[in-house]
Amino acid sequence: MSWLKEQAVLLKRFLAGAFCRTLSLCALGMLLAVLLGVGTGLLLPEESAQVINFFMEQVEESGAINEQGEMSVFSLLMNNWRAMLVSAVYGLIPFLFLPLLSLLYNGLLLGILAVLLQSRGVSILTYLAGILPHGIFELPALVLSVACGVVLCRNMCRMVTGSPRKVPFMALAEDLLRVLVLVIAPLTVAAAFVECYVTPVVMAFFL
Repeated sequence: MSWLKEQAVLLKRFLAGAFCRTLSLCALGMLLAVLLGVGTGLLLPEESAQVINFFMEQVEESGAINEQGEMSVFSLLMNNWRAMLVSAVYGLIPFLFLPLLSLLYNGLLLGILAVLLQSRGVSILTYLAGILPHGIFELPALVLSVACGVVLCRNMCRMVTGSPRKVPFMALAEDLLRVLVLVIAPLTVAAAFVECYVTPVVMAFFL
C-alpha cells in the first residue's frame, strides 16, 4: 500500500507540473478540432459523409460490434487501449508531433458527426446522449494520452538537439507510465463498460 501511495504522490506531482500546461493546450486543441469538424460538416457535407463511412468501416473491422449490432466490452477496451498507447508512443518520433494527429482526427469526427446527424433529423440531445455517458471517460483519456505523446516528443526533440532542458529518458518514461497505468487505463475501462451498458439505455430515452 505504501508503494501505491508513493506512486500516487509522484503522479500528482507530475500532473501538477509542466505537464498540466501541455494537457490544457491539448484540451483546447481538442475543442478547436471539434469546431473545425463542425465547419467541415457544414461546408463539405459529401466529403464529411465519406469520412464517417470510413470510420464506421474501421469500427466494423475492429470487431467492437458484432453482426447483431451488439458491442463487446473486451473489444472496445482493447481498441481503446491500443489507440491511447499508440497516441503516446508516437511521441518517440521527434519533431513531427504525430500524437496531435489523433487529437485532430477524433475532434473532426465528433464535429462532423454532430452536423451529419442533425442534417438527418437527429437532435443534438440524442447526439450528446450517444457521446457523453462514455465520452466523459474516453475523451479525457484521449487528451491525456495525446499530452503524454506531446511531452515525450518535445523531450525527444530536446535530446536530439542537445538542449539543457531535456529530461532523462527513463525518468520521463516512468512519469508517463504512471499516467498511462494509473489514470488512462482506468478511464478506458470505465468508458468501455459505460459505452456497452449505459450509453444504449440513455440513448433509448431520446429515440
